[in-house]
Amino acid sequence: MVKIILIVTDTKRKSLVFVDENLKIYSLDEAIKSAQNGLFKNVYTVNRSGNFYLRSVQSAPATEKLDRISISPYQLFYSLSDLNKILSISAFKNYWQRYQQNLLQEQREAKDACIIIDGYPRVAKVDVMYKLKANKEIIFEAMKKFDVDPYLLGAILIDEIARFGFFEELADKLFVYVIGKNTSVGIGQVTTDTAKGLMATGYYNPDPKIFSSKEKIKKATRRQIYEYIKEPRHNIFFAAARIRGLIDKWKKFVDLDKKPEIIATLYSLKNKDPHDNPQPNGRGLQIVNEFYKLAQDWLK
Repeated sequence: MVKIILIVTDTKRKSLVFVDENLKIYSLDEAIKSAQNGLFKNVYTVNRSGNFYLRSVQSAPATEKLDRISISPYQLFYSLSDLNKILSISAFKNYWQRYQQNLLQEQREAKDACIIIDGYPRVAKVDVMYKLKANKEIIFEAMKKFDVDPYLLGAILIDEIARFGFFEELADKLFVYVIGKNTSVGIGQVTTDTAKGLMATGYYNPDPKIFSSKEKIKKATRRQIYEYIKEPRHNIFFAAARIRGLIDKWKKFVDLDKKPEIIATLYSLKNKDPHDNPQPNGRGLQIVNEFYKLAQDWLK
């Protein structure tokens, strides 16, 4: 038997996804079947008018009650950019500590084996390398189409992959519930609204037959756009289009082609008004000073 250590709920506190102490992830249906088969400690199923739910047994420790180990999907998404904030939530902190232990144990014999962000090992370098190399051809196609530095694009993708690494399996179970929200998706963590904005301004159209006019783009739903940005090719093209859009938007004030650290800073931020003295943040500096070299090595 195993303990459930984390639950992701919707806004009405309905449980969507469950994680056990071995970091195995279950959908609601999978969790109910597992509970009925006696897999989970301190949990039982309740049937209300044909709908099954999980409940904690009365004797369960207070810290292990299901309502005490629940967080929302939006809290998880926020963790991609502000991990320290979500670590203040005890349920997530327990999950994160177990993830860290597993990651470090798997990589203990390899020197410099993990990508470190904000002081935390995020993901094994080899896993990021495989994902980047698998998309090498698309990255260089995007370079030609949008006239961007392929290694800067690759470095930004490395950053997004690394930040998303611990969340990837959870996201696979969650995306069905958050489609329709402005969520970030794929290797470049492109949001549906960013993609729509790039379509509306003419930077990239993933399907000119479907989105054949500005009016049709305007009417496009987040669910429709999600179906495109979940595909690596469109996702990477949107990421490159985002870089090109930033360069064009700021060119009256500063030549961002000569300031990759500013592009790397702006990429993941909400739209900022251009000015003549932009400053990089820590994320942008790490992308350029560390991940750029990895992209050069891995995209040879």
